[in-house]
Amino acid sequence: MADGGRVIGVVGSGIAGLRAASAVLRSEVDARIVIFGEETHRTYNRPGLTKRRYPSSSGPGMTMAESLTVDGVEKNALTWRLGTRVENADLRDKVLHLSTGGTFEYDSLVIAAGVRARPSVEGIGECEFHTHRTLRGVDDARHIHGELHAGRKVTVVGAGFVACELASLAGEYGCEVVMLEARRRGPFESLLGERISSALGRWVVQHGVTLLTGDSAEELLCDRLAASARGVGGPGASNPESSAERSLLVEAIGSVPNVEWLRGNGLDLSDGVRVDERMRVPEYDDVFAAGDVARYPDPWRTGGLTRVELWKNAIDTGDLAGRSLASSLGHGSGEPGLRYFPSATTEVFGLRIQVAGHPKDSDSMEIVCGDLDRLDHGVLVRFLRGSTMVGAAYLDKGARLNRMYIELLRSLKAVPGSRADSAPGPRAGGRLGEAVAELRPGRAGRPDGGASRPAGTAVRTPTRSAPYGASERSGAALPAN
Repeated sequence: MADGGRVIGVVGSGIAGLRAASAVLRSEVDARIVIFGEETHRTYNRPGLTKRRYPSSSGPGMTMAESLTVDGVEKNALTWRLGTRVENADLRDKVLHLSTGGTFEYDSLVIAAGVRARPSVEGIGECEFHTHRTLRGVDDARHIHGELHAGRKVTVVGAGFVACELASLAGEYGCEVVMLEARRRGPFESLLGERISSALGRWVVQHGVTLLTGDSAEELLCDRLAASARGVGGPGASNPESSAERSLLVEAIGSVPNVEWLRGNGLDLSDGVRVDERMRVPEYDDVFAAGDVARYPDPWRTGGLTRVELWKNAIDTGDLAGRSLASSLGHGSGEPGLRYFPSATTEVFGLRIQVAGHPKDSDSMEIVCGDLDRLDHGVLVRFLRGSTMVGAAYLDKGARLNRMYIELLRSLKAVPGSRADSAPGPRAGGRLGEAVAELRPGRAGRPDGGASRPAGTAVRTPTRSAPYGASERSGAALPAN
């Protein structure tokens, strides 16, 4: 180890690892930080990979994403080890074993290794019908964008955030798009419930997507993938002569936490890395975790842990892990845990979808304003548990109801008996401004058109949706980006 300061290792070069490193350096800890990343790129804006077109003339490099840096800190205190995978860790002896064959000794460690895309069948690059892709990083996006062009047949497996954004993106390129969702009946059903999912299904179909669900989707999936994995064509299968003749199939069916390198250290790795409310790994005083891989006590629910795959969550847990690490070294007081509601924003075929809170904890939903048959005119929904609002959603092609949505968020409540419910301070997370920071200014009021529902007229229906925690963004069963 280097003399004259603490050596801190950060495994993961994504936004959570970067924010953890930045928080440590801002605390004026005398330390040298080394960030290890499997990718050859520094931190970039990962959500942007599926949100906009990139001209073919721009090339395949980091023009695909916005590069992020650490501002206002001593650059000499931070070293990047890119293209370097941590093969395994000995947390007792504080040693990382690297893919280069070398080792790295540390004093404190931040685990921010993130997740990887979950393929339906391991090891398939091409089958007799498709060129197979998954999307997690900038290199994946470069390959996918390079294959999108007018008339190209594109099949997207899944119906969460990544899948819907990819379908929308392919549509912008003029591709012939098919979405397959075998487990649910439409987009975002695990997040928003059956009624909103059905409306979103109609929306994507109106924009040229062929949406197949249930058995219709299943028939186009498993048998062919399994046969190609064995190197066997199905009955009557025809093999295109070149990759260009195959359709592109992108799987967006979930993610897998990158925790294999931590095995053998006595950690709870059942779904990511278990930490406490300050992102500390309880088995080791000098180890912290953040981002998509961290599973922490949910302050808004009673009992249980949550692992959230959202960009904002990666930023906040990274900051908290870095501050907690600095506090453990005597810099700063004990850091408070997270006290905000999760929020997510996406856009699908021009429709902006914003969600906040925990819809999964609801037993009914109310349409506060708008009409699900006219999503482009704005629909505002709240999710209730009894009489308590625990989640909200706003869908609109413009920003007609934006102020109403912001006001609605102020009514979000923690589940009775949860840590946030009993803690002092604001009930909308204490950080409501951050939760709605991305919202565009708009004019409050009802959407145009007589078919929409006036504000204040609510219709309550059971949600009957799969848990939000099982959605793609939250990271249990399926992904949402």
